[in-house]
Amino acid sequence: MWVPKKFVKGQKNKYITGWNKYVHSAHKEARQFYKLWLLHGKPNCGYIYDKMYESRKCFKAKIKYCINNENQIKMDIIAKSHTEKQFGQFWKLTNKNNVQPGLPVSVGGFSEPKDVADLFQQHFRVKSTLSLSEEQTVVDAEPIAEGIPTLVTAKEISCVIRGMVRGKSPGHDGLSIEHLKFAGQHLPRVLALLFNLCISHSYLPQDLMHTVVVPIIKNKTGNVSDVSNYRPISLATVVAKVLDSLLDKQLAKHLELHDAQFGFRSGLSTESAILCLKQAVQYYTARKTPVLACFLDLSKAFDLVSYNVLWRKLREDTTLPPEIGSIFKFWYGNQTNSVRWAGADSSVYRLECGVRQGGLSSPRLFNLYMNRLIAGLGSTRVGCHIDGVCVNNISYADDMVLLSPSIGALRKLLTVCESYAEAHGLKYNAKKSEYLVFKSGTKTYSTVPKVSLCGTPLVRVNKFKYFGHWVTDDLKDNEDIERERRSLAVRCNMLARRFARCTKPVKITLFRAYCQSFYTCSLWTSYTQRAYSDLRVQYNNAFRILLGLPWRCSASQMFAEAHTDDFHAIMRKRCASMMSRLRGTTNTILRVFADRWDSPMLRLWVQRHIRSA
Repeated sequence: MWVPKKFVKGQKNKYITGWNKYVHSAHKEARQFYKLWLLHGKPNCGYIYDKMYESRKCFKAKIKYCINNENQIKMDIIAKSHTEKQFGQFWKLTNKNNVQPGLPVSVGGFSEPKDVADLFQQHFRVKSTLSLSEEQTVVDAEPIAEGIPTLVTAKEISCVIRGMVRGKSPGHDGLSIEHLKFAGQHLPRVLALLFNLCISHSYLPQDLMHTVVVPIIKNKTGNVSDVSNYRPISLATVVAKVLDSLLDKQLAKHLELHDAQFGFRSGLSTESAILCLKQAVQYYTARKTPVLACFLDLSKAFDLVSYNVLWRKLREDTTLPPEIGSIFKFWYGNQTNSVRWAGADSSVYRLECGVRQGGLSSPRLFNLYMNRLIAGLGSTRVGCHIDGVCVNNISYADDMVLLSPSIGALRKLLTVCESYAEAHGLKYNAKKSEYLVFKSGTKTYSTVPKVSLCGTPLVRVNKFKYFGHWVTDDLKDNEDIERERRSLAVRCNMLARRFARCTKPVKITLFRAYCQSFYTCSLWTSYTQRAYSDLRVQYNNAFRILLGLPWRCSASQMFAEAHTDDFHAIMRKRCASMMSRLRGTTNTILRVFADRWDSPMLRLWVQRHIRSA
């Protein structure tokens, strides 16, 4: 690998790529002859002067070569890492080629870093919609039990530290996960003692609870001076992350969530939620029954969680030990945040509501906060049902879709959602919430009575992008296949532009990583042959462009020579993977679909494997 070096005349902080390989020895030799020239009184001619002159000339020529061939040197280093199978270093150097945008001159009319940080502080702070009597400040919790309960062991801490990802940004204390991983074998025992004391006394040090918030731009092509074009990223201390991971494991042991919740759960993903939606709709449309799907959007759902309501749910809806609930209560009641912009920090502020942004336990706490709504919708016994299992709502964290074969049932489900949101301080965004009527052959609703959410009529659409997957009212997948084809073209062009100087093995590795991930391709069941062929042709052409192969070369031959899967092999593997996960799931809703062989998806999966046999 290269080590940057500061040595360019007139550019004090200019880093030279390839210093160790090309420049270091010439610089060392030039330095030695320069010192020898000084010892001899700086002669203007002779052997010493000639050696000093030649060594400096060689040294500057090496620097000029590195500057003029910087991209090629980087590509050679990436190729060397790949050849030596140092894949950690390989992906690290590859990601460095992504150019990071600089900070704008001003944001919201302010240019001073401190003023911009204070502006973001006001923008990121969220006030609870509940009244003061309902939303009170959380007070310090009382100790729960005498003595020191052994809730955390050194072995558990060691497992957490080993599993944490390296290379993350540190918190305000400057410590990273690397400090803990290489601190020695005694550190887990010390941390276990500290955490057990903290849990026993329901107390945490103030420095451990302080979080630095960094604004990250949402849309890079949008207005970078608009404060609403930024989202917050929280940088907690690494010790707080370890403790949060341990508390999350405790919470997972004592929390049971409804099977209609697919968000942040092991073995489930957005693909699972899309599968449930399409399978449930296909079940009804195959029986000549149209389905109404209402896609709901919650505004700043994670930031509007009421603490008092959350603590009550921890006591009533979980079997969590009181010590764990007490430490959660103290942490949320005393945590402090500050926004950092261009090295300047804003004034310190506290959160009035909302789970900790970036906290490892935050997704599970939010799932607990929404669990009663999902269970309440299922208990209404209206909406879509398959083999006695209620499928009237599918949730992924704060995103929910309601499924109903009738307008009356849909209105009843919306009423339940409105009442729950009002009682829990949540807000539905009616402008972003839409509904779609899935057709059933020639039978459909030409006109639908008004559907309202919180008094605002919802807009009817004929297609909706559900977790990045286009869902249309006729359940055709042509739109989603075209979306993936365009995305594949963008990724291929990016690789061809940035890594044109790389070696062939490096290009093949990058192609496998970036161009073979067809999102939700296993869910495509109804499409035209032309749309499917266009994606296959785009995939083949992407490989040709990246490797510089002729347009009319054999696709099967070029993939065979590169030991890379062709398009049909990828589709078969994705279908087999989805079928395996569906057969092995413990989710009751997915089990219903796994046991039904009249499903179009299962029939397609079987057909693809029969053709390949």
